[in-house]
Amino acid sequence: MKKKTLKIGLYSIVMSIIAVAVVIGINLFVNSLPTDKTKFDTTPEEIYSLSEQSTQIAESIKEDVTIYLLASETEKDTSLYEFLERYAAQNEHIKVALKDPVLYPNFAKDYTDEDVSSNSVIVSGEKRGKYIAYTDIYVTDYSMNYSTYQYESTSSFDGENCITSALDYVTSEELPVVYRLTGHGEESISDYSSQIEKTISNENISLTDLSLVKEGKVPEDAAAVLIFAPQKDISEDELQMLRDYGESGGKLFVLTDFITAEQVNLKALLADYGMEPVEGIVLEANKGYYYQYQTYLLPVFSSHEITKPLLGNYQILLGNAQAVKETEDKPDNVTVTALLETSDQAYSKLDGVNITTYEKESGDIDGPFYLAAAAVLTGDETTSCLLYTSPSPRDSRAQMVYIPSTAFLADQINTLVSGANHDFFMNSLEWLCDREETISIRAKSLDAEKLSISEQTALNWEIILMGVIPAALLIFGGMVVYRRRK
Repeated sequence: MKKKTLKIGLYSIVMSIIAVAVVIGINLFVNSLPTDKTKFDTTPEEIYSLSEQSTQIAESIKEDVTIYLLASETEKDTSLYEFLERYAAQNEHIKVALKDPVLYPNFAKDYTDEDVSSNSVIVSGEKRGKYIAYTDIYVTDYSMNYSTYQYESTSSFDGENCITSALDYVTSEELPVVYRLTGHGEESISDYSSQIEKTISNENISLTDLSLVKEGKVPEDAAAVLIFAPQKDISEDELQMLRDYGESGGKLFVLTDFITAEQVNLKALLADYGMEPVEGIVLEANKGYYYQYQTYLLPVFSSHEITKPLLGNYQILLGNAQAVKETEDKPDNVTVTALLETSDQAYSKLDGVNITTYEKESGDIDGPFYLAAAAVLTGDETTSCLLYTSPSPRDSRAQMVYIPSTAFLADQINTLVSGANHDFFMNSLEWLCDREETISIRAKSLDAEKLSISEQTALNWEIILMGVIPAALLIFGGMVVYRRRK
């Protein structure tokens, strides 16, 4: 009996050891697998999952890239670290490593002059590197709720956009440079939006000021020239420089508030592309085409490469906009196409921003209007030009994007349309820069969503949890006791 008991005991010990060994082996095997095979994203918006675009960019990398998380092993953001490992799982050229800023205090100085915070990220490639602050990954925005007139905060995870953009930045052969025209009282984009210049940077586009008076011409490395809300006219010499730039295949991005009668040279530049602004400010009489105020316009899209990602899903909101029309003496080889249009009930009030009534008055100009237009100059490829062009080959031909409204970039207006205005702006800039692939990954909300249920549903669950389930358990237990006694 004792021998039998001993054998059973030894058998149990051996089996226990084998079981433990199997469990340890399975754990070691699982831990050796990539994070994307062992960690599952259960967040509602799949916050820590990679989009198809990020996966494609990661898979296309052909040089060694290291993603550093600036934190110690004990202080690292585990969710962020595992998210970074998902990039490494896509390509053997991508590595993820920890870099303790306490042990390596000077490491980040080669990449940024900012004060480095814990769990920030550095993406380092063979050509260049990029620093990403922790506050750019986990973003908190404060905006005015115009229903309650109180500031509200929203939290989001923008890590995928930041990391994917950084990977593209450090591995790209050439980065586009957009020159911003100065010297005419141009307004600053940052005065309208606190985010747009950061977004431009995230898209790996360099924005540099340009004084044509000093330079004497548009620099040869210009991917595009941005003319943003000039308050004074350009000179005749500057007009000629911009014309020369267009004839060599240059790209122009023009945004205006109100072009005055005195800005004859700027009008001449637009006229080269068969365009001219309509006098006054556009109002809508069709309630489906404006938001709250008749000057806050909700135009309809026409199909185009720039607008394609927005069609059917988003709405553009333009505030205090002028209209665009074709010039009467438009060259025969120029084709003008609308990109954004008003309803046929729209009209332009000649008083502009000084209007005293929204009612249509005698002398006001009848719509419908173009609020963004497209022009293609056919024939000589060296002098062809576009203004929100219809689909056509994008070779060395000149291009121009013209939006007769700057207010649409304002953060508070952009928020009302879920960021679509900024997307519209960036799609235009990317198209001008001839970027085939744009990095358009939206931040994902971190705000907890509340589960709302009706009173009847709550009552039903209360009955099930406090009545049905306990009763079922009692019946089952009674049956077990009865059978045992029987």
